[in-house]
Amino acid sequence: MTLLCGEPGTETVRDLLDKAERKTLIVLVSTVSLTEVVAAVARVHGQEAARDDLRLLLDLPVQFVPPSADDCAAAGWLRAQYKLSTADAIIAAQAMAAGAELVHKDPELAAVQGLKQRRLPYKPAKR
Repeated sequence: MTLLCGEPGTETVRDLLDKAERKTLIVLVSTVSLTEVVAAVARVHGQEAARDDLRLLLDLPVQFVPPSADDCAAAGWLRAQYKLSTADAIIAAQAMAAGAELVHKDPELAAVQGLKQRRLPYKPAKR
C-alpha cells in the first residue's frame, strides 16, 4: 500500500524492489497481503482500480508465498498473545518462519517478540 499510495516510506520500498530486480535480495510477500491490498483499494477507489493495482503487484519482482498450516497455527498463538488481526498474525508468522525481516507500517506488530522488522512511518491514527 505504501508504494501504491505514494505514502512516506515509498523510497524504502522502491529500494527493496530495486534490489529484488537486481537479484541481490529476495522479497517475499504473503498472499494474505494481496487480500488486504485488494480490499483496501476496492473500498476507497473501486473495483477497477483494485484490479489495476493487483496486476501491478503481480508484476513486481517478488515471490508470493501462501501461508502453510504451520504458519496458520503459529498465527493463532500470535493473535491470542498480541491481539493482532488474523491477517497481521499470519503475515508475522510467515515472516518469522522464513527468518525474514517484515517491512510494515502497523503499530500493532511492533510488540511482537522475535519478529525482525523494519517499521515504515506509521499512518496517523484514525479518529
